Amino acid sequence: MLNPARFVWKTFSKSFVYFLFALGSLTLITAVFPLIVLFAHPASRRSRALRYATFLTFRLMISFSWLLGLVKIRISAEDRKKLKTLRSAVIVANHPSLLDITILISFLPQADCIVNAKLFERPIVRHVVRRLFVPNSLDFGEILSASDRSLGEGNCLVIFPEGSRTKPGIKPVIKKGSVRISLGTGRPVVPIRIDANDMRGLRKGDPFWRINLKGRYHYSFTVLDPIDPALYAAFEQPIAARKMAADVYRILFPET
Repeated sequence: MLNPARFVWKTFSKSFVYFLFALGSLTLITAVFPLIVLFAHPASRRSRALRYATFLTFRLMISFSWLLGLVKIRISAEDRKKLKTLRSAVIVANHPSLLDITILISFLPQADCIVNAKLFERPIVRHVVRRLFVPNSLDFGEILSASDRSLGEGNCLVIFPEGSRTKPGIKPVIKKGSVRISLGTGRPVVPIRIDANDMRGLRKGDPFWRINLKGRYHYSFTVLDPIDPALYAAFEQPIAARKMAADVYRILFPET
């Protein structure tokens, strides 16, 4: 049972992290992004600068989350280096909590994402995602074309193949979009398994005030071996996508 003082502190620290995210986003769109758009040329250089500014902002946010006692992240030095230098890959990961994408981008200097189209309508956040990320409301041909351009620029495309946060007690189901992009662009899939403790308060459908009763939110990130789409070249596209998606599922959810 969490004592009242600890509950108040945990709720405050969680609220403060959300405030920092909003403040960081506001700073990006009002101060940082306009300067980059004005002075960074050509467009490819501007895109890299915008993504790197987002990477630094998210890294700062995660650092504050650690200082406030909200999160603890474990990732090996080798895996951290892999993510820092990784280019032109489709990254797939399981999705246990609200902070997953923020933590992942804090490891990836050149990250791109396919994000929920609803984010393009939210105050503050929409001004960031519109400049950087791809909405999932586009038809697949447009998504594939945008993904191919981004991957060709050296960016890493982060996708949660479940489509939404994992629901506790429900067997995960993954969609084939990520593997179809890999097969369509010829870029490898790099699976990242996220192991987490009690994510209460950060899971899908949890009320804001709910928190982890055991202390910090603990995360462990493991970068697994890449999957080469060429391994499925002998199969017709629908069969190749099904087989590749099954392999991704076995890697991300080995115990299900």
